[in-house]
Amino acid sequence: MSEFILELSGITKIFPGVKALSQVHFQLKAGQIHALMGENGAGKSTFIKVITGVHQPEEGTMTLRGKQVEFKNPKEAIAHGIAAIYQHVTCFPDLSVSENIFAGHEAMRGRLPMIDWNTMHNKAEKLLRRLGSDLDPRQQMGALSVAQQQIIEIAKALSTDADIIIMDEPTAALTNRECEELYRITEQLRDEGKAIIFISHRFEDMYRLASQVTVFRDAQYIGTWPVDGLTNNDLIRAMVGRSLTEMYPPPLSQPSDETVIAISGLSRTGYFKDVSFDIKKGEIVALTGLVGAGRSEVCQAIFGIDRPDSGRVELSGQPVEIDSPLQAMKLGIGYLPEDRQKQGLVLSWSIEKNITLANLDRFAPGLLVQEAKEKETAERLSKLVSIKCQGVEDLASSLSGGNQQKIIVAKLLTADLKLIIMDEPTKGVDVGAKHQIYQIMRELARDGYAILMVSSEMPEVIGMSDRVVVMHEGRVTMIAKTRDASTTQEKILEAAVTRIQHEEPAMGGKS
Repeated sequence: MSEFILELSGITKIFPGVKALSQVHFQLKAGQIHALMGENGAGKSTFIKVITGVHQPEEGTMTLRGKQVEFKNPKEAIAHGIAAIYQHVTCFPDLSVSENIFAGHEAMRGRLPMIDWNTMHNKAEKLLRRLGSDLDPRQQMGALSVAQQQIIEIAKALSTDADIIIMDEPTAALTNRECEELYRITEQLRDEGKAIIFISHRFEDMYRLASQVTVFRDAQYIGTWPVDGLTNNDLIRAMVGRSLTEMYPPPLSQPSDETVIAISGLSRTGYFKDVSFDIKKGEIVALTGLVGAGRSEVCQAIFGIDRPDSGRVELSGQPVEIDSPLQAMKLGIGYLPEDRQKQGLVLSWSIEKNITLANLDRFAPGLLVQEAKEKETAERLSKLVSIKCQGVEDLASSLSGGNQQKIIVAKLLTADLKLIIMDEPTKGVDVGAKHQIYQIMRELARDGYAILMVSSEMPEVIGMSDRVVVMHEGRVTMIAKTRDASTTQEKILEAAVTRIQHEEPAMGGKS
């Protein structure tokens, strides 16, 4: 009998006009965490859907526990012990934790079957305690954090007696502490003999958890390697087909002495206090700190989403009071939000409509939209930021995360901006898309834009910014030039975890 619990060989999946998978291979052992990596669009999601019965391949074979299988639907895959946990949790927010865990296979009793609530709550509680969670199974699912919902999804997989668990980008929306908790649970499942396919863009996930890594590129199988001894450069070369020797492109110009925005004593009770810094024309300033430091809240106050209680904002030397995002855009401030899908895009609309949405008055001076001008602008900007698509008529929902991020950048460029705020601009995108976004940022800085970049990644902070502003519990604890040799990751991290002496912290910031 094969040593592998799951084997896929020569899998090919074709959609109209697109070969989503081409002769790909994969092997998984029981008690193993096997990472699957590749750029967005490499075929990872389609591959998962083949394993779980959502799609049926045109070619290839799947062998499970030594027997060849074909799943016509996800229910058959679940019945064979395969469960998938996705990046965007698919829960019923108005139902209880127990109802979510046992959805579709509820505990029943009586001749006229009725739900056995006590049995179901007890079973749910046992599953949660097994995972080290003290969540109440009667609690409403929608009241839980993303990390807690991920734990419920894992409990749901265990409730079906799954021995193969697929985790698709489970750490993308988690804090470092929450990632550590997920790592603990994943390693516990491995030690119990579960086989785990772990899909992630984060190299630290792979190095921390996996013993093997398989890479797909352009719908094709590239190779499988032991994680031990594998370097970042080896992995990047496999994923993008070339070596990105300069992950962080060098500056194309130097910032000028002209101050675009100056913030003095900005405060909002419960979120941040006495925040002061400035940004020059052509300068990239990183705003960093631990989750909860108040970084996003400061950006939202600058952009007019929330009103600060006190403080002063000057644009090009003139004091301004920004009451709304619309006013911020008119003053020359653009904002790329952290959650692109909820806050930055209308996923059911085309690329063209998303790009032009924020400045429709430019394309509709009268009652009617000038469609030719709108399309020409969208096509020009989509090429400028290198959006991979068949045309600007494609739906935003059809694109990878990196290309969705580029749509928002293109949308900002339809306005006459001075300052662009980018909140976690590379979150959840693959290494190739990151490199392209970095290049776009360098070009924007060269063209004179001032950029405020919120980032949790220390290499990104040092590699992309001219200066860094560090926050801790709503306060600025450090401002430094990142080009100085003394500005190390350790110094930045120290400032991110250190409270200002003799000061009461401003608490409550989300990020």
